[in-house]
Amino acid sequence: MLTLTNSRTTDDVEGTAPTHESLAVKAAKSNGDTVATKPTSSLIPSEKDRPKFVVLDDWIEVVDCKYRPGVWLFGMKQGRGDTPATPTQEWVCSPLHIDAVTTDAQDGNYGRLLRIKSTQGKWTTWAMPMNMLRGDCSDLRGELLGMGVEIDPRARYTLAEYLQDKAPKRRIQCVLQTGWANTEFKAFVLPDIVIGPKKDGFAYQSGERGAEEYTTAGTLAGWQAGTAALAVGNPLLVLALSAAFAGPVLARCNAESGGIHLIGDSSTGKTTAIESACSVWGGPNFKRSWRTTSNGLEGAAALFNDSLLALDEISECDPRAVGEVVYMLGNGRGKQRAGRTGSARAVMRWRSSVLSTGERSIATTMTEGGHRVKAGQSVRLLDVPAQRTYGAWDTLHQFDSGTAFSDALKREAATHYGHAGRTFLEKLTRDHDDSFSDALDEIKAKPEFQALGGEGQSKRAATRFAVLALAGELATSYGVTGWTVGEAIKAAAVGFAAWQSLRGGVSQGNSEGEQIADVVNSFIERHGDSRFSDVDNGDEQHSPMVHNRAGWWRIAGNGRSYLFTSSGLREALKGFDFTRALDTLQDAGMIDAPGANGERARFMRIGGRGLKLYTVHTNKTLGAENDQR
Repeated sequence: MLTLTNSRTTDDVEGTAPTHESLAVKAAKSNGDTVATKPTSSLIPSEKDRPKFVVLDDWIEVVDCKYRPGVWLFGMKQGRGDTPATPTQEWVCSPLHIDAVTTDAQDGNYGRLLRIKSTQGKWTTWAMPMNMLRGDCSDLRGELLGMGVEIDPRARYTLAEYLQDKAPKRRIQCVLQTGWANTEFKAFVLPDIVIGPKKDGFAYQSGERGAEEYTTAGTLAGWQAGTAALAVGNPLLVLALSAAFAGPVLARCNAESGGIHLIGDSSTGKTTAIESACSVWGGPNFKRSWRTTSNGLEGAAALFNDSLLALDEISECDPRAVGEVVYMLGNGRGKQRAGRTGSARAVMRWRSSVLSTGERSIATTMTEGGHRVKAGQSVRLLDVPAQRTYGAWDTLHQFDSGTAFSDALKREAATHYGHAGRTFLEKLTRDHDDSFSDALDEIKAKPEFQALGGEGQSKRAATRFAVLALAGELATSYGVTGWTVGEAIKAAAVGFAAWQSLRGGVSQGNSEGEQIADVVNSFIERHGDSRFSDVDNGDEQHSPMVHNRAGWWRIAGNGRSYLFTSSGLREALKGFDFTRALDTLQDAGMIDAPGANGERARFMRIGGRGLKLYTVHTNKTLGAENDQR
């Protein structure tokens, strides 16, 4: 196949396009082939039509001259004096077509839709931003080389010239992040494909092709028989898979970003649940780690816009950054930043379904970083304990242990992935029913989603679980999951009940009391054996060395009581008003009431020194004893 691009004037070429003999022609000569300097075939532009770029998809032979596949520049070299101009030919790169001009809805972010043939002969497309042509274009060449394009090193400037040749007539709209192309909901953009009845009018445009997250392997039938089938009877796994389908549904029912945070000890199966959820959209590379900065999170959230953002193990994130990350995830807005000229750059926006895991709750992690949890943050990521009958599981199917069941799920997630999400989108983009919000309201009206006492945070949490239920039921109605009708609703109801149970009831849910107990208990858990020592040891010279001491401990009943120094307790309660926090701890019986002098700190003599210490009793908490970490 031969494709001719638009011709240019001699002035456009002169001084910019190299005129050396192509590698392909030299190779033909070395093989004994005859190379014509003036091809006469109509497939090759005549002298009067030059300079012109030509794209050859296959080898051709013209007048005993062989031309390898790729982009060719056919030009004319001006002779000296009365010497006539002579034809030239230059091989630029392997086959690369310019199919369309791309631009966003605001007539900005121009680019070119490229169709590329890799070294292995596979065709692929990439919407290249035009700003990659600035400077020496090294970043552009790096991306093309990574996609399998072969480039003549001496033709780098000619390649840039070809990409800026006369623009094609075809125009399509570029989208700079994954998700819905517009509010018509008829096209959904992924890095490597656009899905929906209006797919031909859009393209994903990025400086990096970056499709390693949204990959496919195995089959949809294999995923249904494996991951989806094993989820039946396991509400936490059904809930996690529903969260994966919820991303594209958020915009359809005008719901906000957010999701659930699975809490559990190591080896409970919570990471397996998140890997199973990722299999809806992609393979092992789809999962993200909490170990990221808020700046890096913006790019990740944009890549998973209208999709699932899976964040594993919150302990890997700096506790001081967790609060900002949670707020940004729920708010769906990045930071305002200045461009190179000092003007404000466009703020990045996104809407994602978030599935997170960790051994600690969001609130506990934030208070460890010295931040108080605001009401809005607590309902953006809802803590759900991952403690069921067998770790995170209720039904083991044919397996004899929770570990064996988790291992089977991991194998399934690594074998069949990526098909369920794309099949779901094929159906969703063609579902033009405007009653998504009505369907959500119908689920919210069910008794199992009613907030106890009508409390505000519980209502918002109930709505979030109802969105997950709606997404799971839609996937079932589209024939994606193979579940019976109502399976996703039951799982979401279990999740909502677990969240309410974890909070300890409505009366304490909105107070900061639970946070105060959590942060004190967490401080003791982290530093109990390193910054405290036995007060009854007596001989400090022979007791273990304690650095940065926060206090002492003594045996009391079935556990320990901790004798905090003032500085140690203030450190533990960082982020809270100290006096009010002491009142709260006293109300819960965790700290002694003031003495006759009106102070809670008691004078004690330890190692010959007189000290004022606060006694904290760890066997009493503010309804947080059931917190499954």
